[in-house]
Amino acid sequence: MPDTHLMIVQPQIASRIMTGQKLVEARLGTDRSAPYNRVQPGDVVYIKPHGQRVIGKAIVHRVDQYSGLNPGDIDHLQRVYNDRVQGDDLFWESSRGSTYATFITLSRVAMIVDESTVPASLLAPSSSEWRVLNDEPQQTRRAA
Repeated sequence: MPDTHLMIVQPQIASRIMTGQKLVEARLGTDRSAPYNRVQPGDVVYIKPHGQRVIGKAIVHRVDQYSGLNPGDIDHLQRVYNDRVQGDDLFWESSRGSTYATFITLSRVAMIVDESTVPASLLAPSSSEWRVLNDEPQQTRRAA
């Protein structure tokens, strides 16, 4: 059964996702926090710009995950994914110390006009920029 997620992003990123300009959301970090090992194809992702209401919903089409990364690996991932991630130089530079990466390809993106259709537990105040209703780890692969 698919899991349900809330993805909080900068407003300009949310706009690019909603218009189909941005195809892949990248989450890089130094630990295995969500969405790493928590998202898989078929899952539902609600899209919420920082400080705003939920504006969209998408289905996860594909997930690529990496662990054990070093700065050279981040450079390689930038070359492979940036045309779809559309990360600026600051994004990639700030990610150089990351050891984990999750690249989520979204499909069937649709506008949400009524936030009451979003599970209430996802809307509860939290400092997390990725929230999961069901929090069971999935599988990963090591960087090449």
